[in-house]
Amino acid sequence: MCGITGLFNYKNNYPMDRNLSTEMVRTISHRGPDDEGFYYDDDCGVFLGHRRLSIIDLSTGNQPMTNEDETIWIVFNGEIYNFPVLREELILKGHTFRTNSDTEVIIHAYEEWGIESFSRLNGMFGFALWDQKQKKLILARDPFGIKPLYYIDNGFSVIFGSEIKPILINPEVKREINISSLYDFITYTYVPSPGTIFKNIFKIPPGYCLITNSNGSTLERFYKVIPEEIKYKNESEIVEDLQSKIFDAVKRQMISDVPIGAMLSGGVDSSTVCSIMSSITNNPIKTFTVGFTDNFKFNELKEARFTSELINSEHHELIVSSEDYNKLLPFSVWHMEEPVSTGSILAYYLICKLAREHVKVVLTGQGADEPFAGYPRHFGEYYGKYYRNIPNFIRDRILGPIVLNLPRNERIKRAVNSLSIVNIPDRLKLVYETLDSNIRQDLFNSSSVNYNDMSNAIMMWQPEVKHLDGLNQMLYVDSRLSLPDNLLLYGDKMAMAVSLEARVPFLDLDLMKLVESIPSKYKIHGTTQKYLLKKAVAKWIPKEIINRKKIGFTTPLDDWFQSNLRKEIEERLLSEGSACRQYFNLNVIRKMLNDHFEKKEDYKRALFSFLTFEIWYEQFIKPTHTEFVAKAVSTKNEFL
Repeated sequence: MCGITGLFNYKNNYPMDRNLSTEMVRTISHRGPDDEGFYYDDDCGVFLGHRRLSIIDLSTGNQPMTNEDETIWIVFNGEIYNFPVLREELILKGHTFRTNSDTEVIIHAYEEWGIESFSRLNGMFGFALWDQKQKKLILARDPFGIKPLYYIDNGFSVIFGSEIKPILINPEVKREINISSLYDFITYTYVPSPGTIFKNIFKIPPGYCLITNSNGSTLERFYKVIPEEIKYKNESEIVEDLQSKIFDAVKRQMISDVPIGAMLSGGVDSSTVCSIMSSITNNPIKTFTVGFTDNFKFNELKEARFTSELINSEHHELIVSSEDYNKLLPFSVWHMEEPVSTGSILAYYLICKLAREHVKVVLTGQGADEPFAGYPRHFGEYYGKYYRNIPNFIRDRILGPIVLNLPRNERIKRAVNSLSIVNIPDRLKLVYETLDSNIRQDLFNSSSVNYNDMSNAIMMWQPEVKHLDGLNQMLYVDSRLSLPDNLLLYGDKMAMAVSLEARVPFLDLDLMKLVESIPSKYKIHGTTQKYLLKKAVAKWIPKEIINRKKIGFTTPLDDWFQSNLRKEIEERLLSEGSACRQYFNLNVIRKMLNDHFEKKEDYKRALFSFLTFEIWYEQFIKPTHTEFVAKAVSTKNEFL
């Protein structure tokens, strides 16, 4: 796991300023504390920069790396888990290797198969490859967007990075807000790819590459595996296939030349990963979990301890308080770089920090809920088809009273309101929203906001799986939209903030190919979600864990808003110089604050979005360029 950055002046071929390139690399030093490297092709105006967190091939895996005749150069962030197999195949085709690293495999695979080779890489990655013969730069991101990769193309150069800061410290790049993306953020709590909150800065979508030459840049999709439902004779056949693929995925991702551990929540997904890891290694694995103060009812400390004792792991845990949140929230926003309003981000950072004190690599249970149907929205989508078969006049009589008497839960309200929508993209759009459209219309001061961006993001993926039923369409979109732009994004940013590599075996390519081909009836059965996964993992974990009610990585955000954080949020949002005052209607925010604190409505996610945006604005938009650069290149962590 590493950090990459660079630039290609494709129109004028100006050589890179060495001082600026050094500063760009310094902004991502936390991603790779072990080594740094630079490559320059001054004749073509190319610079590649790298910071290394050494995990595999500690002695010879430094980057930038090249082929034998130095015509192909690469900087790579991630891990390729099937690189030993690819390496053997390439050796048989006559390729010679100088290292034992997965990075060199990417170079030779590109030499042998071109861009098509990227689809053979089973792993997580964001890399930049400079093809000197063809004078083109290729930026590529893994099929499920586990690793982020950002870029800006200003018409004469492309600037890129694993993070946004090395792009922003370039003096020609303006730190401006994309108003439509701000609307998306308030609506969905994140900005869908390929957009970001910054004007003209983009994320490469999962499974895509950006190809830049003297004519400019084009996005090209290299990974497109469209699932087709597999017809099985019985459940046991799928269970056996699943067990084999899950075990192989975990085993593959345990490859490492440094100590490795696991995140443990006590739920099905992380418990399965930890149990398989324990069965593979002879030594106790190290596990890590987080809990919360004040007897928070969703604590999983007890459950995690139970699993730890079961697998005999070396267990470590920490307790998070509202004071921790208040103190460290600016830190998490700084490392996220674009606002993502998820209450568990900071808790995830703290558990990553704990893990980094003991290991360099962890496996996590992230990524299982999306393809296996683990969220409440998936349950609603699966059974909503029966509701839509009811005649309209009867549905109106049922739905009307339900909506009027809904509990203080915005997610339930959205789910109920979406039930009657027949068009799947429209239904998905409503399900993903976290703030009512009427409130949003009154909230924004600007009349030029594009209100349909999420539809564009959904339509980037949904049309290619229209042949599947509604649930599997939703799962396919989830795994390429909300998963990489929210959960995986903060998973990467918070882990790399402390130089920790976090791996996600449930997103193994071979496993995902199987899971996305499984019919919906095996994912939700009766009232049981992730039905077939639970059947499969019974091989490794007991019924006490499998039958445990899903909690998820939940934080007591609502409780904190009602007490410790109430003053903080009111002062920040309503102050004279606040960003909210500039972009939003404060009367709407005041009403939302009052309704939430009086427990008339549940606006915790929207209020947390406002708070996150306010802190983000203070860090990324308000400072002068000189002030921003000074902070970005500083190796001192002022928040700790």
